Amino acid sequence: MLFGGPLGARFFYTSFGPRNGFDVGLRPVQDWHAIVHTVSASSTGCCSQTPVAALKLVPFSTQYLRKDKPLPFGLRDATGRLLLAGGERIENDHQLDLLTRQSLFTDEAESAEWNRRLQAAMDNLIRQGATLSQVVGVNPDMDAKQARTTRAQTLPEQFQELTAQLDAALRDTRAGTDWPLRLQQVQERTRALLQRRPDAALYHCVYEAAHSTLKYSSHHAMLTMQICEHAAPLLGWPQDWVDSLGRAALSMNIGMHRLQDQLATSDLAVTPAMRAEIEHHPATGERLLRDVGVVDELWLAVVRLHHDASGADLPLAGLPPERQLARLLRRVDIFIAKLSRRATRLPMSPVQAAREACLGAGGVPDEIGGALLKAVGLYPPGSFVQLASGEIGIVVARGRRANLPLVASLIGVSGTVLMEPVLRDTLDRRYAVKGVVPSGSVKVRPPHEKLMSLR
Repeated sequence: MLFGGPLGARFFYTSFGPRNGFDVGLRPVQDWHAIVHTVSASSTGCCSQTPVAALKLVPFSTQYLRKDKPLPFGLRDATGRLLLAGGERIENDHQLDLLTRQSLFTDEAESAEWNRRLQAAMDNLIRQGATLSQVVGVNPDMDAKQARTTRAQTLPEQFQELTAQLDAALRDTRAGTDWPLRLQQVQERTRALLQRRPDAALYHCVYEAAHSTLKYSSHHAMLTMQICEHAAPLLGWPQDWVDSLGRAALSMNIGMHRLQDQLATSDLAVTPAMRAEIEHHPATGERLLRDVGVVDELWLAVVRLHHDASGADLPLAGLPPERQLARLLRRVDIFIAKLSRRATRLPMSPVQAAREACLGAGGVPDEIGGALLKAVGLYPPGSFVQLASGEIGIVVARGRRANLPLVASLIGVSGTVLMEPVLRDTLDRRYAVKGVVPSGSVKVRPPHEKLMSLR
């Protein structure tokens, strides 16, 4: 995992060009060779050229603070400075008192799901004729658990629950527990979702990676596992290899889980001690996994090697299994890191991320890069594009080729939001992908469930 970036954690909204608040920041792309030649290696693609908002603060009421409960999102002060990261706990009365004495804020994108549940819980109590004090004192997390007993969970809710379970496991590395079983259960449930709704699962996780830093490390691991699951069969690997690879993807950063969350959600300068933890986390991860009872040697070896770039010019087929799997895991790790938002860096264009992750030592896509491109496409589900028609939309599914996704148009040629999203097949030249659009430039929240029902 790579960290850093020149920007601070505090961002602000700026006004954009002539398209009613939308800055498309396009980079025309015709084929893979065009990508290689039009995207510079200095990471100065469309995303870095556009001063978009990465953080919008919204007030947070201190009445919802609780001791010894993991925070669902980061808490910030009025300047945007991170006070307590998502997943951390308020450990004592003194810390709680300090927080309640000041005005607290959250990142709007990071807290959007929690606020949606809060509003739904309040609306439900109002419909039941509850008193004002009951409405004001509602607990959205309790309501969400109760709601799950009366209706089926949506795909985002299922992934939110799986990410929380993975996060809890990665934070609890005590020996003598059923830790390997817990991770295997997360893997099996995630795989079941992928098999039922592969494009919808990719869409959700890619979109969230570009818009939220909540449980960053666990979300990163979940998305990495997904893409490995899509790419591995294209390489002809046996199922037992794929099983070990998936578990390695979920646990690869266990040796620096808390630090990864910290660095993703704040503008902390990386200290020498932090740098050492980052450098040694593959070996640390292998040791922790052995301590919690993992006995799968292939899984352990892949975790140890997932940052090892030695032998990158050697043919894949000539490598031992652990190095073949680690090569794919390393590339997917890089790809997801570049697609993901962090406090100090906006997400990279998927085209540029693909260029940097899919090219082999010779500067062209090798077996791993080719499998990765086929698995997710040049424009992954959940990313924004502009079409030849002038419309701006979001990719909802992979197409028959890497550069031919299915797109739901959200913004018309005039720059106004469409009343209803319209599905476009980019095989039709009228709706061919003209270029990528930075996620932060699109000031409309897609109706995700409706989009998933279009196909």
